[in-house]
Amino acid sequence: MRLTLISLLLLGLVWFSISAAPVPGWADEPAKLAVTKKAPPAELADEIRSVLQPTAVRLTEGNEPFFEFWFRKEIPLAKKPGADSFAMTAVKEGTVLGAIKVYEERYDFKDEEIPPGVYVLRFCLQPEDGDHLGTSPTATFMLLVPAKDNRKLEAFADHDDLAEASSTINAAEHPSNLNLRPVAEAAGDFPRLASYHDGDHKVVCLRLPAKVDGGADRLMLTFALVYEGVGEI
Repeated sequence: MRLTLISLLLLGLVWFSISAAPVPGWADEPAKLAVTKKAPPAELADEIRSVLQPTAVRLTEGNEPFFEFWFRKEIPLAKKPGADSFAMTAVKEGTVLGAIKVYEERYDFKDEEIPPGVYVLRFCLQPEDGDHLGTSPTATFMLLVPAKDNRKLEAFADHDDLAEASSTINAAEHPSNLNLRPVAEAAGDFPRLASYHDGDHKVVCLRLPAKVDGGADRLMLTFALVYEGVGEI
């Protein structure tokens, strides 16, 4: 009987230790968004800083920032977006869309690490090959390029050059990317936070000014940027 009581007491202690242990994600606070008047980071080249808005879109958890975005004042388009297509496909690949400051290590859409630092955000189309089939809801992305490696506004001649510049960020040597997808609800305030893909993809819904190269008419690009969550790896 004594052994049985001791065993039960020990079992109770073990159970208490397991149940009392913190479970990842339980204590996580929802992200918050704020738009603040703030100049783009000094780490960026002047040529790139000059085309960015003087306001930051800041994402925080527990009052601590983890991402700050500076988006372009006006996004140049290669063509007018089609009525039945995702408007971001009208952006020329390699175009600077903005910049980001990463305050703590995070993870991209391929679940690769993004170390703290300042990065240029450039538009990229996912290659149409067997390696990427079905890995994301769209083929539209922002690639991160370290600010120290990207000193010119028009820096990359083709997809391969851009992908190579973005592949220096993580240990897997894969282009560091954030997925861009259509906004589910076009009405409402921008920017704002939302969740897609059954809550697995946390997004910032954005509406940014744009203009077709050589044209006079301005329009607005509406899209969602996945800042947390991964594709089908």
